[in-house]
Amino acid sequence: MSGIVILAERSQTSYLLINHLAARLEVSTVVFEQARQVKMLRYRLRKLGPRVVAAQLAFLGYDRLVIKPRSQERIAALLTGHDCRPPDGRLDVLDVPSVNGAEVADVLRERRPGAVVVSGTGIIGRRILECAPAFVNIHVGITPRYRGVHGGFWAVYEGRPELVGTTIHLVDPGVDTGEILAQDAVDVDPFTDTYRTLPVKQYLGALDSMAQAVREMLDGRARPYRRADLESRQWYSPTPFQYLRFLREMRRLRQADTQPAAL
Repeated sequence: MSGIVILAERSQTSYLLINHLAARLEVSTVVFEQARQVKMLRYRLRKLGPRVVAAQLAFLGYDRLVIKPRSQERIAALLTGHDCRPPDGRLDVLDVPSVNGAEVADVLRERRPGAVVVSGTGIIGRRILECAPAFVNIHVGITPRYRGVHGGFWAVYEGRPELVGTTIHLVDPGVDTGEILAQDAVDVDPFTDTYRTLPVKQYLGALDSMAQAVREMLDGRARPYRRADLESRQWYSPTPFQYLRFLREMRRLRQADTQPAAL
C-alpha cells in the first residue's frame, strides 16, 4: 500500500484531518497552499457581481466580530481530545503559493503517492490531477446538492437539516462534482450550533470515513458512486439577509424540539 500526499490550507480543521490520517496512514508530505483571498474575491466579482460580493463582505465582517467570538467556547468543547497541532516539525511540510504550481507537480512526481488527500484548497487543475492516480477531497456538504462552501449552513437555510453532513469524493476539474466515496450526516443542535460550529462538527463526523475511503482507494477496494436523488447546485458565502433566514430556520428547529410530543 503506497503512502499519501496531503494538499491543504492552513486551518484548524485541516490540522485535525492531517493528524488523524497521519496516525493511521503513511503521510509522505503535506503541502499547504497560501491564503488566496484576492484571487477568490476576483472570481466572485466576475461570477456574482459587486452588489452580492459587497453584501457577502459585510456578513464576513459580522462573522469575525460577532459569530466567531461567540462560537469559540463551543468549538473548543467539540475539539477537546482531538489533535489540532500544526504538523510542522513532525511531518515533511511544504508551503506553496498555489496547488497548481510546478512545486506541487514536482512533489507528486517524486513521492508517487497512491492517493492525494485534499482539504480546503483552491480548484485543482488538470495538469496536477494527472500527477497522481486519485485525489480525494473532504467536503463539508452533501453533494451534489451542496457544492461550494458552507454546505451545512445552506442545508439549514433551505429547511433541510437532514442534509447537513460531509462528503468524501474524488476530485475532478469541477467544483465538488467528483464521484462520491462516502457521506456522513451530522445532527444539528439548534440550541448550540452556529455558522461556525457546523463545519467543525462536519469535519469531526467525517474523519473516520476519510481514513477508510483513502485506505480503500490505496487497496483498490473503493466503489465510487453518484446520487441521482439530489439536484446539483454550487453555493457561495452568505449575505446578511441569507444569514437572517438561517437564524429563522434554527429558531424553527428549536421550537420543534421544545413542543410536547403528541399523545
